[in-house]
Order: sequence, then structure tokens, then C-alpha cells
Amino acid sequence: MRARTTLTATAVGAGSAALLGGAGIAAQRRGVRRLRNRPDPHAAEPFGSLRGRPAPVRASDGTRLYAEVDGEDRTDLAIVFSHGWTLTQDSWHFQRRALRDHGRLVLWDQRGHGRSDGGAPDEYGLPRLAHDLADVIDQTVPAGTPVVLVGHSLGGMTVQRFADEYPHLLGDRVVAAALCNTSSGGLGEVTLGLPALAAALARRTLPRALRLAGAGSSLIEKVRHLGRDGVLLIEDHIAFGPGASPTAVAFAEQMATDTRMDAVLGFLHSMITHDVISECAHLTGIETLVLGGEHDLLTPVGHTLRLAAKIPTARLEVLPDAGHMAMLERPDAVTHHLTALITRTRKNLGI
Repeated sequence: MRARTTLTATAVGAGSAALLGGAGIAAQRRGVRRLRNRPDPHAAEPFGSLRGRPAPVRASDGTRLYAEVDGEDRTDLAIVFSHGWTLTQDSWHFQRRALRDHGRLVLWDQRGHGRSDGGAPDEYGLPRLAHDLADVIDQTVPAGTPVVLVGHSLGGMTVQRFADEYPHLLGDRVVAAALCNTSSGGLGEVTLGLPALAAALARRTLPRALRLAGAGSSLIEKVRHLGRDGVLLIEDHIAFGPGASPTAVAFAEQMATDTRMDAVLGFLHSMITHDVISECAHLTGIETLVLGGEHDLLTPVGHTLRLAAKIPTARLEVLPDAGHMAMLERPDAVTHHLTALITRTRKNLGI
């Protein structure tokens, strides 16, 4: 869930130059220069270049979803990755490369994201995603192969809702889960670092603004590219922690720009209007990792702690110096914790 600001960072960025005037444009350009001149450990990283075997999935409502499988000959363990809001399966770049020897990897694009088709306007909601994930598992993982679910942000909410909708699959088919930089509810109260008064105003006006924006999403789609420098700065400030790789920030901004606007708005509305996304009762019966970032403004540490408290059996990890995009900011640490989860799971299964 990378709910960057009020309507969307793209909408904010598209109008920022006109609103701020010449001084604002100059300040924005200085900000972009500072970002691009920052030390960049991932400057040469080929983000988006890792590919697996295409595995088209047909959702139960007929929507075409795009998935890829790495290690299609593996039937000992499957690891299914669900990405966050305005991202794609490629956001798992580092983990995909590191975990290819650990089992059958399945990565998919949520509806309206990446290479997947969009759904009907009323199908951009958290309940729908649980059924999409069930279809992905059913059509990409052989029967009898145990499954580890890994979800980031919106993907973590997808995993939670899947557990609510399909509790009979937990413990047998689905044997472990990782919930990364996500929340079990109350996202409408997140301040994004804004002063209290501004945050309260945003909470009151945002749901209605999203409905109005949804009606004009096709127009926003046509002009969203006009303010990409502004979006880049918002992405860096809100979605990433301090000192993030400029290349990683730009990659995240590109994924956001490529996401369908109706999906951006629809899923954001669903996330912020669910006071309770899940009570997580069924996840207590499987091996679970809850992972958060110290500087996460979108699903803050308080949400991470509250989520972990709902799953007393979960292992809790909070990464220092990481923001919401921990898997791109602290890839080695995230991969380490996922590897440990997989190792514990294999031990539990005796494989």
C-alpha cells in the first residue's frame, strides 16, 4: 500500500508546478538534483529485468491476471509474493534473485497493476484481492505443494483477507506467511507526518475527494505524467526512509506512474475506509513473520506492533533506518528474515 498522500502523489505532482509558480518550480528542481546526487548503492541495479515463465491466471470474475513462475520444476515448497499498492511483482527484485534456490517462486501483478488487466470499478477492494490470490495459488502451484505467502503493504492486506476467506487452507495448503510493511486497519488515521490539523482535515475530505477523482480518472490518466519530478520527491519523502537509493526511488515512481489510475484510486479508498482490515485470528496457527520499518510513514511502526499483537505466535522484526519500501531499501535484511522464515517452515514440514 503505498498511499503516498491525499488523492495520489501523481495527482499532486501533476498540478504542483502550476500551483507553486516559478519559485516552487526552482525549489522542486533543486530537490530533484539533491535526490539524484545522493550516494546510490543501487545505481547499476537492473530493476525490472528478472523474468520467469509467464503463467496467465484467470480470476473468478473473469479478469486476466499476470503471474510468473521461477523454478517451475519445484514441488517441495512454493513461495507466492503479493506486491503493494502502485507497485508490481518487480518490486521483489532483490528477494526474487536471492530466493530462487529456495523453492518454486510465484510472483503476480495485482489487478490494475503491471501486466494484469483492470477490473470493474467496484472490484478494486480488499475482499476481491483475497479471491484473486486464491486463484493465483490454484492455477500456479501444483496440488499438494505447501505454500508460503509473502505480502508487502496492500499485498500484506491481501494475505490477511485471504486467511479470513480461506481458513480451511491454512496449516495444510498454506503453511507460513510474511506480512511486510502492512496494517490490519485504521489507515484512515495515518498522518503521513502532517501536522495534526492538516491530517484531521485530510481524513474528513479524502474519501469524498477519492470518489470525485474516480469519476474523472480517465482525465487524470492523460495528464499524470506532467508532474513526475514532483511525484519523485513525494515518493522519496513519504514512501522511503532517509538516504534511500535514487535509482530505487525512481524505479518505484515508474511503477506508480504505470499503474492504472482507477486501481490507484479504488484501492486507496478501500484501504482507508476499512477500520478493520482483519483480526488475523487464523494466522495464529501457522508460522508468521511481521516485519516493519522504523521510518515507515504509510504503515507506521504502531500499525506493525498492533498487527503483531493480533498474532501472538508471530515473529516481529522492525528494521532500523527503513521506510515503507523496506524490500528495496534494506534488501539484505528483508531477504535474511524471509530466508529464516522459509528455513523454519522447512524444518516444521520435515523437508
